[in-house]
Amino acid sequence: MNLTGVVLAAGASRRMGFPKTQLLWKGETYLARLVRLFGECSRVVVVLREEFPVAGAKVVVNPDPERGMLSSLQLGMADAAGPVIFTPVDFGHVREETVRGLVDAYRGAPVFNPRFDGRRGHPTIISNETAKGLLAMPPTGNPKDLLKTLPPAWFECDDPGVLRDVDDPEAYRRVVAEL
Repeated sequence: MNLTGVVLAAGASRRMGFPKTQLLWKGETYLARLVRLFGECSRVVVVLREEFPVAGAKVVVNPDPERGMLSSLQLGMADAAGPVIFTPVDFGHVREETVRGLVDAYRGAPVFNPRFDGRRGHPTIISNETAKGLLAMPPTGNPKDLLKTLPPAWFECDDPGVLRDVDDPEAYRRVVAEL
């Protein structure tokens, strides 16, 4: 499978107070960990707000990240030739076996998410056709507008980390304490 991995890391991290890419999880930064977890992909793309070298990944700069997450996702998957797995950098604590299991279980569904306790989480895998639909949307759109119209498929997991994004220092402290 020609899977492209995309890590969305162009946010301003205003509530966190410093770049979320630098949060630590088990001795790695969130960014380095996600690049490693997506390492089995044909290629890994990291979307940032400014140029910064990232080992093991192609870096794409979003010149106007205030347009929203879809603009970063579109930049990250612009050259994808197959399905795409993507996640905001906030989910750098997702278990390695969750990512591996998600990728191994993917069978071409338009949208494939891990699900914990009945709730959808990250990372998300989308088919090439779904990626084309997202690329056709205006960059200021919301990817959920398209994704919620497609039949979901689920990878049931026992990883609460798939639900826990980290927006501020308190959320990060809770994730570290609870996961």
